[in-house]
Amino acid sequence: MYESWRVHLAGGTGRVRIREPQAPPAPAGPAGAGADADELLVITGDIGSAQQLREALRRWLIRRAQMVLAEHLADCAREFGFSFRTLSVRRQKTRWGSCSTRGTISLNCCILFQPPEVLRYLLIHELSHTRHMNHSPAFWATVAACCPDYRKFDRQLLDGWRRVPSWM
Repeated sequence: MYESWRVHLAGGTGRVRIREPQAPPAPAGPAGAGADADELLVITGDIGSAQQLREALRRWLIRRAQMVLAEHLADCAREFGFSFRTLSVRRQKTRWGSCSTRGTISLNCCILFQPPEVLRYLLIHELSHTRHMNHSPAFWATVAACCPDYRKFDRQLLDGWRRVPSWM
């Protein structure tokens, strides 16, 4: 579930573009395992413009998050018997996620900077809202049935913004 990417600033002229390899990166393991050429993002264009560079990285992260989070959310829903209508991934300033009464789960792309167990907790939390649209005892019982250590992960999520890079 954890990915590690290296960035190569190739430079050039024109609009900033990000190119990634065709194959997804290998999961990173202990001591930098999995850090190979398949995990390299190549950034071309006018990289002297910090604003353009930030915007390009943000666009790339939202696309990557949509792909990665869709897979993890579907797996989590299947594992615990939840259903949801659709997934929306955005860059939000204060929320990690939400669930609408229509079954749309919205996730913040910045969740990718959190430990895998915290991400899993957030997915379970939002999926639990498909059954209970509140934070009632029944809601928390549903969360606890799927994630017994949810209190620990909820506390980590409160502190999670410090793990998000400044360019976000």
